[in-house]
Amino acid sequence: MSEPQLPGGWLPPRPPGGAPDAEAAPAPPPHGPVFVQPDGSTARGGTNGLAIAALVCAITSLGLLVLSLGLSFALSLPLAGAGWICAAKARRDVQPGQRKAGLVLAIIAVALSVVAAIVWIALVAAGFSVQDLQDNLQRELERQRRAGG
Repeated sequence: MSEPQLPGGWLPPRPPGGAPDAEAAPAPPPHGPVFVQPDGSTARGGTNGLAIAALVCAITSLGLLVLSLGLSFALSLPLAGAGWICAAKARRDVQPGQRKAGLVLAIIAVALSVVAAIVWIALVAAGFSVQDLQDNLQRELERQRRAGG
């Protein structure tokens, strides 16, 4: 059976897969690597959305705490709590390393947020203000510039 030709001698485009006729046997699926777990089972593919959400929440919470010197504890604490909840509800059989990392980071973020809240509440109760901190940091920076140059 010959292929139909268009005017001018051109052949029509072939469908993806390159099979010239529909009666050809389908190609076998490509073989990929098989990963075996220590317990002898094969690894399941896919992603764990809740574990990824836990990682994102925990890392964001820790970043907020570090960049704000603990002042963002009001935002970081609920964010870290959401990360902890997501990690606790994440599936244990798909990407268990992501789940565990998200859980550990979320617990650390919750602990640091609570510590930051206690420290800042104690500082405010003692009469310390954020403006005092900014002024002290500015004076220290100017002192270091004079001493260095």
